[in-house]
Amino acid sequence: MDIEFNPGKYTANKVKHGVPLAFGLVIFDDRDVLIIPTIRDVDGEDRYNAVGVVDGLLWTAIHIYRGDVVRFLSVRRSNVNEQRAYDSDPG
Repeated sequence: MDIEFNPGKYTANKVKHGVPLAFGLVIFDDRDVLIIPTIRDVDGEDRYNAVGVVDGLLWTAIHIYRGDVVRFLSVRRSNVNEQRAYDSDPG
């Protein structure tokens, strides 16, 4: 999978959430990764949350698809709603 991100956001994400945006790629390694659409008019584009387990912790990567490229916007620990969705997904 090809990835991209804004270099400025890369550093900002590491400061704010403790991980670089490239960490989002590891979330997709969870065989049970859950992709949740977060499509809102205010965003101006279709965004998605990839929710998956990495080293026993649940993480979320907010991203968009640009052709075959995944562009990471934010990577952070999952919130309560994402935890519930992941836990209840039969997949």
